[in-house]
Amino acid sequence: MKPGVRVTGGAFRGRGLTVPPGARPTEGRVREALFSIWADRLEGARVLDLFAGSGVVGLEALGRGALTVFFVDDNLRAIKTLEANAAVVGEKGIEARRLTLPAGLPRLTGPFDLVFADPPYAFDAYSELLVGLVPLLAEDGEVVVEHSSRREMPLEAGPLVRVDVRRYGESSLSFYRLTP
Repeated sequence: MKPGVRVTGGAFRGRGLTVPPGARPTEGRVREALFSIWADRLEGARVLDLFAGSGVVGLEALGRGALTVFFVDDNLRAIKTLEANAAVVGEKGIEARRLTLPAGLPRLTGPFDLVFADPPYAFDAYSELLVGLVPLLAEDGEVVVEHSSRREMPLEAGPLVRVDVRRYGESSLSFYRLTP
């Protein structure tokens, strides 16, 4: 385990979390920007954290008012690490599941108000991932995908439409919502 990432805000601000080998945690400034954008949506939200790694995004969402967070990663060490990180911040009610994505999405039960996905930069199944999230999304839900700023994300995926893109150096966040 490599030491690794600090929670940047909310009730768990400043807590250090362990990062599993091979994980690339979302940078602090990108998390700050995300939670600034989501500020009015977090209270009582049901959050899905995909490719969760250390779990820092989901745990920070809990510390900022989310009701529940469901973590998914395909790496068993990542699942064990994020469970240990949840214990560090004192969160008992989290759920974590080991699933390969996007194939494992039908095994999840929504609805989720906010979905955050941070796949490895080599990931290539963005459209399939987005379409697979549609049945899990609450009516006014939002999906945010972190990706390389060099990658152009789809404008649409099924009924999901990209509504915004924010760039932060090498990382970008693409925001998707269901078409009305």
